[in-house]
Amino acid sequence: MPRIRTVKPEFWEDELLGVVPRDARLLFIATFNMADDEGILRWTPAYIKAQAFMYDDDLGPKEVDQLMRTLTDTGLIFPYVGGVARQQMAVVVNFRKHQRINRPQKSKLPPPSTGAWQVREMYARRDGWVCQLCGGEIPRRLVVNDDHNLWVDHIRPVAAGGTDHPSNVRAVHRVCGRSRAEAPDGEGFVPPMGLAGIEDSLNDSLNRSVNDPVKESHFPSNSDAPTDTDSEFSSMNHSLTEGKGKEGNREGKGTPPTPRQSSGNPTVTQTGERAIEDRMTDAFLKRYARGNAYKQRQVRQVVADALANGTDASELWRALERLGSLSKPISAGTLQFAFSEIRQAQNASNVIALPGQILTGTDAKVAGWAAIADQLREQGDSA
Repeated sequence: MPRIRTVKPEFWEDELLGVVPRDARLLFIATFNMADDEGILRWTPAYIKAQAFMYDDDLGPKEVDQLMRTLTDTGLIFPYVGGVARQQMAVVVNFRKHQRINRPQKSKLPPPSTGAWQVREMYARRDGWVCQLCGGEIPRRLVVNDDHNLWVDHIRPVAAGGTDHPSNVRAVHRVCGRSRAEAPDGEGFVPPMGLAGIEDSLNDSLNRSVNDPVKESHFPSNSDAPTDTDSEFSSMNHSLTEGKGKEGNREGKGTPPTPRQSSGNPTVTQTGERAIEDRMTDAFLKRYARGNAYKQRQVRQVVADALANGTDASELWRALERLGSLSKPISAGTLQFAFSEIRQAQNASNVIALPGQILTGTDAKVAGWAAIADQLREQGDSA
């Protein structure tokens, strides 16, 4: 049933929400009312249409679905399939930071399973990639020392009746979660010795994200091997989470990986001379700084965070060009919206090689099969 919620004044200054369509902003506010006290709601076009746009004849299920995709692509909403009935559900990622719940009621809706890496990353982004036990930063890519990798901790242990609902889950270092589980009842948390060397792990995570060659198949950061639950999620690679400050920055800490769309000639490439984030920042400022209030430190931080999450350098540059050409602010939130626009603009024609362009990966395979089909068609016509 709908609930009484509040909208903070900072909502209207939010950078991320400022670049999404107006109807999508209205839908995001509507999710506050539709969600239960855990921030969970049903997530189907028919249901959303009936609840939020019942009097809008110009918005059918197809148009509503596009608005829903906008919210999931920008990471404000995290969709999943839950429960025995395999229902299409969603969670408002930063619900408890948007809403102050008085006497919260127990959720009757199934939560996302923490056994899926997408869910663990969603909670890490929600918590700003900060361990909620020791307060230290969590590496955004897998590191050699598994003690330092991402895990989730249940505030009320599952053995004691705790659930996977968002209010009971927090992002932690694996060693911190294990230390808390092994501690005697009633004893306060003490940072474990296994955190030694965490700075080296953080540096290793950042360096590998920047220097590793981009591969056709790329597991998102801090992910385990694929599980049966992986197929239950749509748009999971694009969830954003809160950082610090106003509503907008909260939605924008940590930039998720974007779909791999290989480009033959990336504008900014790694040469080994300077860090790619430095060269990409300099190239962006040289082209778009005049007449704008871009700050080098801020732009570099957003670029470094994106690369640390495995974002393709060519895709990142295209997104930066998009924002620079529109004089939009550079933040993880606006960057993710640019990624969303780029994905929507792509179609089957992008597998056709242009003069001077060398296709790679999946694009090359598709173009190759298309060429073979044309040859066979020509042979059939000549016969």
